[in-house]
Amino acid sequence: MIVVAIATRVVRWPIAAGGAARDRTERAAVILEVRTADGRIGRGEAAPLPGFSRDTLADAARALAGFAATAPFPLASGEVAACDRAEPFASSPAARFAIETALLDLQGLLAGPPVATAIVVDDVAEARAAVAGGAPVLKLKIAPDRVAHVHAIAAACPGIPLRLDANRTFARADIPALVASLAGLPIEFLEEPCADAASLGPQPIAIALDESLTAAGAELAILKPTVIGGLRACRELAARSRRAIVTHALEGPIGLAGVRAVARALGGGPHGVGANRAIVVAEPTAATLETVTAALRARTPIALIHHRATPDEQRRQRALVEHAALPPDAAAILFTSGSTGAPRGVVLSHAALAAAAAAHAAHLGWHADDRWLLALSLAHAGGLAVVVRCLAADRPIVLATDNLARDLEGVTLASLVPTQLAALLDDPAWRSPARLRAVLLGGAAAPPALLAAARARGVPVLVTYGMTETFGQIATALPGDPDTLVALPGVTLTAGTLAVAAPIAIAAPMLATAYLDESGLAPIATPFVTRDLGYLDAGALHVVGRADDVIVTGGENVHPATVEAALVATAHVRAACAFAIPDARWGQLVGVAVVATGELDLAAWHAALAPAARPRRIALVDALPLLPTGKVDRRAAAMLATRPIEYDR
Repeated sequence: MIVVAIATRVVRWPIAAGGAARDRTERAAVILEVRTADGRIGRGEAAPLPGFSRDTLADAARALAGFAATAPFPLASGEVAACDRAEPFASSPAARFAIETALLDLQGLLAGPPVATAIVVDDVAEARAAVAGGAPVLKLKIAPDRVAHVHAIAAACPGIPLRLDANRTFARADIPALVASLAGLPIEFLEEPCADAASLGPQPIAIALDESLTAAGAELAILKPTVIGGLRACRELAARSRRAIVTHALEGPIGLAGVRAVARALGGGPHGVGANRAIVVAEPTAATLETVTAALRARTPIALIHHRATPDEQRRQRALVEHAALPPDAAAILFTSGSTGAPRGVVLSHAALAAAAAAHAAHLGWHADDRWLLALSLAHAGGLAVVVRCLAADRPIVLATDNLARDLEGVTLASLVPTQLAALLDDPAWRSPARLRAVLLGGAAAPPALLAAARARGVPVLVTYGMTETFGQIATALPGDPDTLVALPGVTLTAGTLAVAAPIAIAAPMLATAYLDESGLAPIATPFVTRDLGYLDAGALHVVGRADDVIVTGGENVHPATVEAALVATAHVRAACAFAIPDARWGQLVGVAVVATGELDLAAWHAALAPAARPRRIALVDALPLLPTGKVDRRAAAMLATRPIEYDR
């Protein structure tokens, strides 16, 4: 995208009755218009507030004139590019906001629902008129002689949230009595009640600080991008507070679109209370990677939602993140695959991410020319771990395209799930590139036949074991012994024995902090006891299967992974999934969904499996049902229509 022309103009318009700036009669702004070679237009607005902003309208106009002189220039996609282009003009926060807004608008990143603004009112009549006009929130200026107005307006407009701005008009000693007098009213926050409001500590009503005080930290920060700058500046200030609200100093039409982008970047709705966090639907794009990288560097908590999750599930996950009180060191929120129920939000700390990167480096090491292929979703622990490792080691990340075989030609490291590896091997002519030194294979159990086929083609597969709660990899094979899973440095594993498998328990510095549940945060204990069954043999970990997947038939325990491995090892079976089918006589029977390329060898199944483990019902399918993460959806497979299997005796 090439920016070819930039124009600016100053506009002025009267302040309507009920406006926020009551000591002024007009609003003023510099409108910025950016055009590209293909005819697209992006607009931004610089509207510094006299007496509040550190710059003036003239400062903004000069800065934007300097920006206009930089055209023509190429513009990369994403909000990071917008921030970088605006940064040289940060001496005028209003100009920076205008530049970012225009460049985001140019890329179509400001689309969204209309912004619902908080209306400033002085008395009951104005409040009733605002509510009648659809105002969702009322904002009131408050001083010692105006506390009664708050009660009157609350009584006249029942249920309407109130935001109170005191502008430091109260003495610190009077705050407890003020808060007590407002008890029971629907008050979202009390902004700057006194000069040292940052030191008040927790109060029954949230104490908010605006951009002039946010540097000290606050329970709630009021961010006005026109005054403090754009996305990057707002993120930096929001990161110092538990929650943030994004609003606009003068509520001009273009600036409001920019506010929408800032609010989305922080994870909250426009003009709504949202946490100082980013919430991203992790589309497999460079823009998503830029957003994730920026959030990690800025230490802004980021929640990543899988782009293949259903719209309802995306909304559910977003709501959980928006309303959660995150732990202080929260770095990322990922959601589990949902293989045994609704996906659970998992909160990972910066310390956990750093520990995971260090453990990986100690296990596999880094080469000077390493380049890592990002072929997993960033909403997947294995995908985000690639970013964390490469940031820590300062190594490049290569974003996968729709041609995985070609992508692997230019990298030394990759993380894949079994379905991706199987798709590569479908091409009989494909061979592993000589430069590729390790492929971490995880996310689901890999059939022995798949591993054997991969190694026959020269693929340097290293099987890895982990889960969202451990930020992925906590046990991985070594290049010299690719079939043996060993714990990473710093990880302690306990499990069962070869004779009796038991749940695998993990103690490690990369363990997640908590789950996000409907009721809030549920701390994750150390050691973390998984639902996976396994055993340790001479220090090596062997994973048998999941405890909740075990099929109990006639009193015998059957692990689906054992059945699946036996089936895939026989002729014409490309993939298999085993599951339980209720049965009145045996309690459960073994059912299977099978992807077959020819006639099934039932005699081989009979010989390879004990009687209780032999499949008794089968569904032949073109492809196994998958979860968004690429794992086989065992619950969906169990819903398939099946027919009985008759073995020749």
